[in-house]
Amino acid sequence: MSVDCQGLASDETLLYGVEVKFYFNIIKVVKTFQSQAVKSLYFSGDGAGITRGLMQASVNGILIAREILKDIN
Repeated sequence: MSVDCQGLASDETLLYGVEVKFYFNIIKVVKTFQSQAVKSLYFSGDGAGITRGLMQASVNGILIAREILKDIN
């Protein structure tokens, strides 16, 4: 079986996208990652400017889930 590797122009490429990070967008949140302006609105991950990678974003999501569970109970 022969595979023609043409880089990004290959028939095997399903989707290609450039990852761009903008670290200057930081949303103001309190210690629990809740919005300062809107109660019960939580922000997390790279898009909120809170984390800088997948592992941090994952942990951030868990911390927010714990805060939401505290509010529910």
